[in-house]
Amino acid sequence: MKAGMFKPLKIRSFRSLFGAQVFSDLGNWLDFVAIQVIVAYNWGLDASAIASVIIVIGLPWVIVGPFASVFVDRMPKKPIMIVCLLLRILFVGGLFFSPNLYILLVFVFLKGTVAALYDPARQSSIRMTVPDDELPEAVTLSQLSVNTMKIIGPALGGGIIALFGVKSPFIFEAIGFFIAILFLLTMPKLDETTEQLPNVETNKGSYWRDLTEGIRHIAQTRLLKVSIILSSAAFFIIFLYDGLFVFIAKDLGFSEGTFGLLISGVGLGSVVGSVLLGYWTNWKEKPIHLMSGTSVFSGTLIIAIGFGSMGILDLPLFMWVGGAFLLGLLGSGEAVPYGYVLQSETPKQMMGRVSAAAMSIQTFSMLIAPAVGALLAKLASVAAVMISAGISTCLLGSFVLLFLLKKIRSTSIEKPSVSVKKISG
Repeated sequence: MKAGMFKPLKIRSFRSLFGAQVFSDLGNWLDFVAIQVIVAYNWGLDASAIASVIIVIGLPWVIVGPFASVFVDRMPKKPIMIVCLLLRILFVGGLFFSPNLYILLVFVFLKGTVAALYDPARQSSIRMTVPDDELPEAVTLSQLSVNTMKIIGPALGGGIIALFGVKSPFIFEAIGFFIAILFLLTMPKLDETTEQLPNVETNKGSYWRDLTEGIRHIAQTRLLKVSIILSSAAFFIIFLYDGLFVFIAKDLGFSEGTFGLLISGVGLGSVVGSVLLGYWTNWKEKPIHLMSGTSVFSGTLIIAIGFGSMGILDLPLFMWVGGAFLLGLLGSGEAVPYGYVLQSETPKQMMGRVSAAAMSIQTFSMLIAPAVGALLAKLASVAAVMISAGISTCLLGSFVLLFLLKKIRSTSIEKPSVSVKKISG
């Protein structure tokens, strides 16, 4: 096991970028808790109102991010991120003063739009600040921030609400974004000289040509294309049952007070998984193998949980929490390798467009999945949806593994793209 996960933090630019991400991620989860509490408890609205909030959070990533990412690639990344954070502070103020759901949704959409611009710029900055041989560690640290804040953010948000009132998390979120700006101000100017791909004109072309260039790169880069398809399908399957998880937990015997243990188990597993992958980076030679392999094991766990919901498999609660931990652990086996493939298989000058297009595909699958899951639950049962999701996850991973084994002698699918690697003299 190689103790080099924190190696990229020795780079001043990445250290500033990572510090900004930690506070940005924390702010996002403080925000998510506060909005749900306001809608459900303060305003007394139903589940459809919560669903509308979640949909509006995701929409900018689908309909705005991919189109605006062309400008992100053309402009300096550091100023973009700082302006985005300033606008997020402004829109958080709008959320604080929102008098009803409709005004709140407007500011949720605006804040999501800015976030859909910030993330491609952040992804591009990682590519520009970290050398290729340290990308696995950098991507792991980034994913570790996301997973850790998923645990800390909701817990901290609940505590802040209890101490200071229902809207107080917005104030702390704005402070977090301001601290993120301070981190970015310490970041040295990025070297944004681009390495052009063969047969690509060096001068900036038309907007539509630049937009389609990013999509074309995904279509022509097999490793990247496979990883995006695999992760998008996995996201669809996860969100198929994610909204039904509370009913699954009830069937397993969890009460309102112990349901949080199940969610915490998933979150803790994802953090531990990220740390392990950060120390052991040999997976970077075969990232798709790891993604598909963990899918098979994840699917088996999901099927077991479905059987438990039906009463066929009866286990103590602590074992179900352990299963949730393993589910989170295996989830990192998909998220971290995907992030590495996205970074290593994309040229620096196209990082914004490619990451935004990939996020658009993933977010679209995440948005439509809950509705499909709810429909299937009505037609069959919640347990049936869970078991079907598990079977689909197993089949997805198995199909990709069989494809890799079939092609292993005739293709180099797991080798990094020549076009992305630096050509050393």
